[in-house]
Amino acid sequence: MSSKRELSFAFKVATTVCCLTGVLSNLLRTTSIASILSFYTMQSNIFVLVFYIGYFISRAIKPDVEKTNAYHILKGATVMIIMLTFIVYTVSLQPNDFFMDVKTSSSNIFRFSNIFVHFLTPIMVFLDYALFDEKGYYKKCYAFFWIIFPALYPIYVYTYSHFGGRFFSVGGSKKYAYFFLDIDKIGVIGVLSYMLIFIACYLAISLLVIKIDKGLGRRKNEKK
Repeated sequence: MSSKRELSFAFKVATTVCCLTGVLSNLLRTTSIASILSFYTMQSNIFVLVFYIGYFISRAIKPDVEKTNAYHILKGATVMIIMLTFIVYTVSLQPNDFFMDVKTSSSNIFRFSNIFVHFLTPIMVFLDYALFDEKGYYKKCYAFFWIIFPALYPIYVYTYSHFGGRFFSVGGSKKYAYFFLDIDKIGVIGVLSYMLIFIACYLAISLLVIKIDKGLGRRKNEKK
């Protein structure tokens, strides 16, 4: 095993431990397991865990799994899904004193559990891709696979709320996880407007990542 491959494996293990720490620390401090598992933040972190655990299992069966298209489709999805957590929280939620479903405010970025799920895990997943993944595998059509998980989340929230689910935070009980999904306050048009903006931005960023990935792949091949 090459030194880079060994370092890549070690970094993936560290990323998995970081993600697991964030997930467990939030679950241990929550007032409601069902509620906290219904936040996009937690679901995206669990997606990361599932991907990396699946990677370790696949790698044991197929040592060169990193060279398969399936790996790059799923890894790209993992990067985009968790980076959405990082971007939306940093740009939109944290400045508005967002409270996640824990016993103490998660709007304080220095809180242990909060910094793991919103900052450390997204950054480590991105660095894992940037430092260790082979470039040039991404295709434009991947962007439409990568958006499936975030696009399904509002459907989950409204289904969860319809059947009596609530999001419990320091401020009390509420029907919707995030202000941009609060159809009672901002209406259908308001929610759809936010969703269209998110989808457009998400696809634009995904296509930009794919373009950069392709460029880096070509550059590497030219040097050979």
